[in-house]
Amino acid sequence: MTKDYPPEYDIDQNDNKYFAEAFPDANSPAELYRQVYKYTDCGAYMCMTIEYLEVTGTCFDDYHEQMVRKTISADDLHELGTWKAMDEQGQLAVSFTVGSIVEGVDYGTDDIEIEAKQLDETPSEYRSRFHVALKEVEKQAESIWQDTHGCETCAKNFKIDLDKEHSPIWTMCPACQGNGTSI
Repeated sequence: MTKDYPPEYDIDQNDNKYFAEAFPDANSPAELYRQVYKYTDCGAYMCMTIEYLEVTGTCFDDYHEQMVRKTISADDLHELGTWKAMDEQGQLAVSFTVGSIVEGVDYGTDDIEIEAKQLDETPSEYRSRFHVALKEVEKQAESIWQDTHGCETCAKNFKIDLDKEHSPIWTMCPACQGNGTSI
């Protein structure tokens, strides 16, 4: 029997095997976040969007099923448990979002969402896109740091009043050696 639709429509992605394969060294979203935070210079954060079936009513009274998407913040990822526990609860990961705050200023990097394309790419290709997004976050965080964390000597060089604005880092600064200072 021939079908009048593409064969990939028969693929039912109803578990998190894709993400478990993409990140074999992390048995859960919380462990992946721990690694992201620990191994990035900027201490990046990570959120995850999940999908699950929400059922309301009963079989006798106004029964409804609806697919729901929910974003889980970095601090709450541990509540999901392992990839397998998520499978058992019917929670499917659909994307990760990474970003970073920069201490001492009122803004941070862009949030970069890495949506899964399970039909179009392998888990290792997804992992590669994930790491590219993390590198972009680190690049943005470093740029923000360079633009805002100059020391008093840096500020004097640029004729900036630190009581009114942040100073960029002067790369030739004798006081901070071009590294800036924590605000």
